[in-house]
Amino acid sequence: MNSSVFDKDTLLDLTVNIVPLFILAFFIVGYLVVNPWGFDNPLLVVVSHGLMLFTFLALAVLTYVAAVKIEGGE
Repeated sequence: MNSSVFDKDTLLDLTVNIVPLFILAFFIVGYLVVNPWGFDNPLLVVVSHGLMLFTFLALAVLTYVAAVKIEGGE
């Protein structure tokens, strides 16, 4: 029995969640590096980055739970 949760078939099934994770990570890093609107309004920065980070973390947890369910483990 394979002890890894993320084997080849599971990763193939989870591609629909992994691709948006990479897209979200790209935009999170991009907006931190490029900073198109500046950091003049701290509330705008906290809310915009907070929404992206929350979405990224929620999707990462959902992806892991889906991988465990696909494998049939607890």
